[in-house]
Amino acid sequence: MMELTVNEILHDEITKLDYTLIPPGYHGDVRSMRLMQDNLNKLINEIGEQSAAAQGLNRVITTAEKMRNSPDNTLFLLKDSLTNQGHGALIGLLKVGYKKLYLFDPRNKVREVEPLCVLDFFITQDHQRIGYGRVLFDYMLQALEVHPYELAIDGPSTKMEQFLAKNYGIDNLLRQNNNFAVAAQFFDNVVDISNKSGRSTPAIVAAVGRFAAAKPPSAIANVIHGGTPYYNDSNNGYVRARRAMNTH
Repeated sequence: MMELTVNEILHDEITKLDYTLIPPGYHGDVRSMRLMQDNLNKLINEIGEQSAAAQGLNRVITTAEKMRNSPDNTLFLLKDSLTNQGHGALIGLLKVGYKKLYLFDPRNKVREVEPLCVLDFFITQDHQRIGYGRVLFDYMLQALEVHPYELAIDGPSTKMEQFLAKNYGIDNLLRQNNNFAVAAQFFDNVVDISNKSGRSTPAIVAAVGRFAAAKPPSAIANVIHGGTPYYNDSNNGYVRARRAMNTH
């Protein structure tokens, strides 16, 4: 297979992909399309494996095949276009998707909801703690028009909790029996789909001391960093972030 560089495959600093795995604005004939996707598949699989290894997981959460089989998922890829002798390198991923969940609210009432869930989040080791995690997360929030407190997080690690608290003021996540966790504000305006569809929510008994229980193994990147909130200050916050980082 002919090797394409990251900059040849991904033209934007952050690329939003759906299950087709075709970068926005890509044009080419059948042969060039197949070549591009073969190379993109390899990139996604490699960074997905790095994410799983960093989290200590025994299975890879993000692969090209899993993306193709998940039409409700969206994958954001972050590149550093200046590294690797100007060829670029993939340095981060963020995968989100909608899932139907049964969640306990602060009053122990079961709510059937379908929130946007953070499923995988990773920044490569040599690009951590310089703001890339915040930039990538902010880009997702703006692209999907969602607030941080509206998200459900799959198995958040301690570092993910610190990331949310530092950057978005979200602390004291409500952990659920299904390994997800949400902010307390999540339930302020959430739509209960059981009521919307006319179906009743099944009776589920809350586990005793579930909020005080030991935290479940993380299914989200353990390599999460903070950083100065660049993106929200501008419509083109990523450019601002790049400029700020390039001056240090």
